[in-house]
Amino acid sequence: MTSEATIASASGVRFASINPADPRDVVGSFATATAADVTTAIGEAEAAHAEWSQTPPSRRAPLVAAVAHAIARETAELVELITREEGKTLAESRVEVQKSVEQFNFASQLAYQLEGTTFPDEEASTFTYTVRVPLGVVVAITPWNFPLSLPARKIAPAIAAGNAVVFKPSPATAGVGAALVRICEEAGLPRGLVRLVQGDDPDAMSALVSDSRVRAVTFTGSDRVGELLHRTVRAGTRLQFELGGHNIVVVCADADLDSAADLVVRGATGLAGQACTATDRVLVERPVYGAFRDLVAAAMTTIRVGPGAVAGVSCGPVATAAQHERLERLRASALGAGAEIVGEALLSDGLERSSGYFVTPTAFAAVDEQHPLAAGEVFGPYFSIAPIGGVDEGLAAVNDDEHGLVTAIHTSSLATAGRFSRDARCGIVKVNRRTTGNGVAPPFGGWKRSSSGAFPEGGRQALDFFTDTKTVYTGL
Repeated sequence: MTSEATIASASGVRFASINPADPRDVVGSFATATAADVTTAIGEAEAAHAEWSQTPPSRRAPLVAAVAHAIARETAELVELITREEGKTLAESRVEVQKSVEQFNFASQLAYQLEGTTFPDEEASTFTYTVRVPLGVVVAITPWNFPLSLPARKIAPAIAAGNAVVFKPSPATAGVGAALVRICEEAGLPRGLVRLVQGDDPDAMSALVSDSRVRAVTFTGSDRVGELLHRTVRAGTRLQFELGGHNIVVVCADADLDSAADLVVRGATGLAGQACTATDRVLVERPVYGAFRDLVAAAMTTIRVGPGAVAGVSCGPVATAAQHERLERLRASALGAGAEIVGEALLSDGLERSSGYFVTPTAFAAVDEQHPLAAGEVFGPYFSIAPIGGVDEGLAAVNDDEHGLVTAIHTSSLATAGRFSRDARCGIVKVNRRTTGNGVAPPFGGWKRSSSGAFPEGGRQALDFFTDTKTVYTGL
């Protein structure tokens, strides 16, 4: 599978994506879009939307489903590309490809659900109803941690609803982004309906989100970039931002501790911790803290670190050099401030850490509450555990946090689980489950600083973001 982007660049400037398990391995070379390139791309998307928006659902739905079938046919190639370019294990990449297939299959059904409502009117001779209409051109900006499934969650419902998309993937996974756009075109979507722009040229990015023809921007990424986009996006543009998370897990004294420890470790270290829903901090009721700590220590030794394409590896490298440097500094800082290591993963036989962007998944204790390892989003395979006096203390920590993406509680009490689920100020609550992982049909979205507000992603609710509602009064 080629990862070469097809878009030309007015500047001729190119960038490369590399294999984080072996930075000497160049995955692909890509053209950096300029502001002029972006303007052209938006124009092509607008032209494609003019016809696509008039295409009936009976024709749109099969074409969206055709993308799902095309992704499924290229599963092996896409799995290899994701692992090589992003670093996750082959098993994790396979799950991501399957999730992307599900996203497009699910979205094909949304094409038939652009429903309206009839209303009684004050005048007997008036018939009043609403219709949903597509917005027009939507910009989708995605990060590198889920380079196929996150774009799928944005692009699939957008086009199912009748919109066109200008898609800007992360430069770190430009090859996967290019492959998705190629698959969309080869599956039969009109050319220009999903338009690719690559790179991170500041002028181009400003042009992308401030163009008057762009009706909406859907973005997943860091708080910092989200704040920058908020200042750059043109007034009146609809926004859907999924930002950072600081995800706290509460373990109760009546929990199944073996299961809880396993789920916590998987939720914190899977995907090398590079998920906005990864477990960051675990608060354990004091009577079982020691036993839980021992179980976590044992579970950490079952993790094997190495290249994602190697059999037996359960944690690949982190995706970029910047990630690697940040996490190494964070670890050193925490240990320097008195943190204790509860348990660590093991390196695969013969692995030299210097051969790639490898970090050691680690569970910490005795971390100061104000230290970034305990107080902020880790976005790496580290997490901390601490004792608490009871569920109310854990719930207060969840609700006092500035983020509100996902939280979890482990308990055998339905009453405790119900109260926690009701009172936790988070967009997603898990009971006896790991913090990571989400379905295709339910909505996905955080509260507080984790989101821009009213529009979660995924599910049938996606239509709320990707359509406008028009009210029609008809005199009879």
